[in-house]
Amino acid sequence: MKYQCLYTLAMSAVLGSMASCVSPDASTRKEESVMDTKSLEFSWDHVPRYMHIYKRTDFTDEELAYLADYPLITFEKAQGTAEGSVQEGTLKAARAVKQRNPNAKILYYKNIVIDWTGSAASEELNTIEGGYLQSSDGSYPVVNQRSKCRFFDISLPEVQNWWMRDAAQMLGDPSIDGIFIDANIKVLHHAYFAKGKRVGEEKAQELKEGYEQLLIRINKAFRQDNIVLANILRARLEHGGLDYLEHFDGSYLEGFEHNVDGVSRADYMAKGIACAQKAARQGKVVALSIGLGTALDTDSSGIGLDEARAGVESLAAVQDRLDYVTAIFLVIAEKYSYFYPHDKYVVREDAAGKQFNRAWMQTLPVFTKRLGPPKGPAVRNGYTYTREFEHCSVWLNIESEIGRLNWK
Repeated sequence: MKYQCLYTLAMSAVLGSMASCVSPDASTRKEESVMDTKSLEFSWDHVPRYMHIYKRTDFTDEELAYLADYPLITFEKAQGTAEGSVQEGTLKAARAVKQRNPNAKILYYKNIVIDWTGSAASEELNTIEGGYLQSSDGSYPVVNQRSKCRFFDISLPEVQNWWMRDAAQMLGDPSIDGIFIDANIKVLHHAYFAKGKRVGEEKAQELKEGYEQLLIRINKAFRQDNIVLANILRARLEHGGLDYLEHFDGSYLEGFEHNVDGVSRADYMAKGIACAQKAARQGKVVALSIGLGTALDTDSSGIGLDEARAGVESLAAVQDRLDYVTAIFLVIAEKYSYFYPHDKYVVREDAAGKQFNRAWMQTLPVFTKRLGPPKGPAVRNGYTYTREFEHCSVWLNIESEIGRLNWK
């Protein structure tokens, strides 16, 4: 049963380092996942699905029926904002899905450092002195020139309290089963704020310390009764984000293929796979979100922190990529792993009146095949991985970027 959180400010946090992302053997798996106590549904019958989406207007009855088939759903940062705040839009959509499937688990999207437009909490943030982050020259940095959204200063106790109040209010509603925490990577990638947003080395470090304080509070206040999922695992981090995973029930994965710092694509992918495997084998939720379109050279962060892919014109044209990314997922997957191959995160029509998101309201072929449980962990040989499921043999090569699924 949900309960009111106590707003106790954590004094400081020193998070211990974990080992690098080496792939453990099957003996490291837990007999029973901690997620079992939160009634998150999971089945190996078919490839398990995750949904991460927003629509600025209300969903139709047909769309709600489609959403209700998903066991785990995050409504993104602009849900329902055309008709109210994101809080109102999220609750309206969540309640409607729950009427159709009470077992679906629904997460409220909350950014750890960005004040996206459309939030009912922004008005209160404006009343906090110094609540918005400032650059060294006194200006207010923004996410990008398209959105103009500002950052809030999580090094301030008042801002942390504000963040917790909004989260607690949403989690107190019976239709919300947890929280999705985004932009962790922007705080942990030191140069993003220190240089990219020109706040300086000292303030960037203060943001990181405030972030760690807030994680302790989130963990203490919300973890017992709610699913706390973070966008945290990323191969570009020294330990892949595993050293922060103790604060969360699991990780959403994006930007999985964007190699950085001169590391080859294949080696970067191998590290990411190993980190995700380790998390999954510890009983953590793993929600892999991966685009089906062509990779773009530049993303919204400018340094590869965000997902950046072109739109899909035809689902038939991306079948080879769908097989490849599904093979990646199946090499990683354990109980409470979910998969979201997508075109976009938004539901809307384009200028011609066609659905802008080509994958929306579609059941992709890989989700119609019988899968069955794995017969063991994936086996790696160089850049090649193989794994056997009851009804599928998986072959993956991350150097040639080819995946083969032999359905039985």
